Amino acid sequence: MSISDRDWRLFLGLRDAARQRFAEDTLSQALAICLDERRTTVEREQALADLTRQREHEQAALFDDHRRRTATLCLHFMRHRGLVRDEELKGFSLAVRRTISADT
Repeated sequence: MSISDRDWRLFLGLRDAARQRFAEDTLSQALAICLDERRTTVEREQALADLTRQREHEQAALFDDHRRRTATLCLHFMRHRGLVRDEELKGFSLAVRRTISADT
């Protein structure tokens, strides 16, 4: 589904906010791993490497497909991951909100 210019501009702004939240969550998880003294240093290093690989894949799936026709799908996934709040979707057209809601 291609979206209107207004929805596209809203998407771009919301995408930036979601990307910021994603980065904050990644750093929070990394810090928790680094400070986990129940693990050895080697175990923490491995856990951090695993987290980095996982988050790189998630980041690519959520933020690298930058096209109008995939914007509603991206919004759906961002919402599902908790990166977009319901109140932030209120500015979008009814068609976009219905599409995102239909996917849940």
